[in-house]
Amino acid sequence: MTYYDAAKKVLEQSDVPMKIDEIWEKACEKGYDKIIAETLNGKMSKTPIASLGAKIYTDIKFNPDTTIFVKVGRGQFFLKDKINNSNQGLINEINNLSEEEDTEEIIENTTSNKKILEEDLHIPLTKYLYSMKIYSKTINANATDVNLKGKMKWGTPDIVAVTFKDYINKSVLELFNHINLPTTELYAYELKLKLTLATLTEYYFQALSNSGWANEAWLVAMEIDENDIDLMEEIKRLNQSFGVGIIKLNYDNPEDSEILFSAKKRNYLDIDTMHKLCYNVQFQYFINDVNKILKNNEAKNDIISNLINSGRFNNPN
Repeated sequence: MTYYDAAKKVLEQSDVPMKIDEIWEKACEKGYDKIIAETLNGKMSKTPIASLGAKIYTDIKFNPDTTIFVKVGRGQFFLKDKINNSNQGLINEINNLSEEEDTEEIIENTTSNKKILEEDLHIPLTKYLYSMKIYSKTINANATDVNLKGKMKWGTPDIVAVTFKDYINKSVLELFNHINLPTTELYAYELKLKLTLATLTEYYFQALSNSGWANEAWLVAMEIDENDIDLMEEIKRLNQSFGVGIIKLNYDNPEDSEILFSAKKRNYLDIDTMHKLCYNVQFQYFINDVNKILKNNEAKNDIISNLINSGRFNNPN
């Protein structure tokens, strides 16, 4: 039995959508965890909830037409073929509640007493990235081809970014070129106001599913309670297993933002995912602009300045 099989069996026996941790808890009650361990010759993941979640999230992302799973509301899942007239009302109610939660997710800044929305995090993150010579662009999911919006739901990051490593010693850069190591890197960022133990799994795998095309994937949040031992341990386990980095964003002083867990660097990029993302016109512009910079290396800084001033790249000022 695999994690996929266990999730399928649990949801087949459930009349309501379930969260990832609830699916795993029920799987353990039925002894599926022991069967999985036998299947894997005792080498079961140290983070089984995360592994089970990864199977579901990635199946929905990469196989939208054939997946048996469907995401319902915020962080709940069900089987597609179990949705019928008798439970459609419940599904709609959960989805409606999820939309209300999304619109009400606000944090009050204790310094300025200003109410902060998720969209307000783009500017401070842009400033933080710019301080490290990383040039970013906000991607609006609504810029995706209307025929692909549903399929691209888990594929569009909040912010994409690029760095050209032009600040590194020239001799080192020359060596990298000789041995075919990349000196240009691409990044994907998922922004959230707050990370809690209840929301971590959903947010983490959203960041993971949005980043297969990038060298590094990051989950960024303004509020992360570092004194919450359970939360920090779970973030650590997820980071070690899947490599998405965690940034605690300082809203008032972005340059003082903190990398809590570093991202695992990928040298192989998913070209098929990148191709699909180009159905979003803003991502297509980003790729075009990066190509333009690389083709005109001597004028790199001037081109970047023009892109920032014209709004093609995010403005840190």
